[in-house]
Amino acid sequence: MKPIYIENQILSNYKSKIFQELIRIIWYENLNDINEIPQKVLKDLRNDINKEIDEGTVINLIRIIMGLDPIDRIDDVNLKDLINEATNLKQIQMPVISIIDDACKYCESSKGECLTKSKHIHCNKESTCSSCGQCMYKCKLGAISDKIEFIPMINMLKSKEYPVYAAVAPAFIGQFGENVTAGILRSALKSIGFEDMIEVAFAADILTAKEAYSFYENMNNNNKEFFITSCCCPVWVNLVKNKFPIVADKISTSVSPMIACGRIIKILNPSAKVVFIGPCIAKKEEAKEDALNDAIDFVLTFEEIEQIFKALNVNLLDIEEDAREESSYCGRIYAKSGGVSKSIEATLKEIDSSIKFKPIAFQGAKECIEDLNKVINKELDVNFIEGMGCIGGCIGGPKKLLSVDKGSANVDKYSNEADMKTPLDNLNVAQFLIQIGILKVENLNVKDHEKIQKIFERSTK
Repeated sequence: MKPIYIENQILSNYKSKIFQELIRIIWYENLNDINEIPQKVLKDLRNDINKEIDEGTVINLIRIIMGLDPIDRIDDVNLKDLINEATNLKQIQMPVISIIDDACKYCESSKGECLTKSKHIHCNKESTCSSCGQCMYKCKLGAISDKIEFIPMINMLKSKEYPVYAAVAPAFIGQFGENVTAGILRSALKSIGFEDMIEVAFAADILTAKEAYSFYENMNNNNKEFFITSCCCPVWVNLVKNKFPIVADKISTSVSPMIACGRIIKILNPSAKVVFIGPCIAKKEEAKEDALNDAIDFVLTFEEIEQIFKALNVNLLDIEEDAREESSYCGRIYAKSGGVSKSIEATLKEIDSSIKFKPIAFQGAKECIEDLNKVINKELDVNFIEGMGCIGGCIGGPKKLLSVDKGSANVDKYSNEADMKTPLDNLNVAQFLIQIGILKVENLNVKDHEKIQKIFERSTK
């Protein structure tokens, strides 16, 4: 069998096309021609690359698109049965990123060891995979792919059995169009069945206050050691735990804004289902961690949401805005590398301007590793460490829709437009905390408060 010499990740390109086709078929319940999809895809694929691709590869690609695991043996497959299996999934199983092994025989590297595939398999075996997505983009065929979690959500959105809330990452602004505001995105999501959209920046505000008071107490107790924030990035947290266990105890016990937001929504509406939307693949794995899996039911990326809107003919520019102010400057700036540090610093100044705050922000795995080594070896004089797995921070996530520079400019503009500058100015924060029995923001640092532990701390289960 001749290998396919191709660099454009042909299977990834077809993943997008098949996904949109499946959305239309399942959403509108037009299942008559569903079993013709594999042959149609095969025909188009063979025309595109002038090579033979077998049906098993396409079926496994469809399985991943439906949120299912690929399988080794493909016999007679009825896609209606697959749809029934996928739409009845209550949750997506690990691993988040799968390999279509059958496709590997078409790769030009098939005669030798594939280092990309080997590294992915090794990370899964050693439980060190953070689903950062690097292996996906190094695979020339696109045979390493993340599961899409939308097909299992369709019945939930259409049936209205549960209120389904979208928790949207701070990096969203401008991703779906220059004139697409938070209010327009909220209305668009409501038009496809979501009950409401909450900006995760609101939860970031609460965690900013919590981390600021924790840091303040740390310094007041004359603790000279540095403090590692766990906010935002699961790739960063896993990197520290796996490569630098000697300092893992310095990681904050706070959950990420995504987890906090999901828990907040479910405190306010116990019957709610929560879908996180962001630029990150690793969030799909974070949401399924044993200690965190009570918060988020499904995760979608910006790329996937864009494809969903296209498939369902949602025109964002024709939608009436549903606007409201949820977050402060501090919560919104989390989307950028250095944003967490800026937020903590601004909040600390309101708490006690005399506290010495010496932050450093790492971005990208290489810089995270190199510079954390320097901190450990006392080559850098810092007392607050922030890390992001992607260059630029969340705006540089693998499923972003804009360049880092454009995303950064949008976040800066949106952050500066906020009426509230810090969490301490945010009345939404005060109202929620009072509702759960926390009468003062500074009480977020009370270690044995049941509600604080339940919502904002990592569970030990």
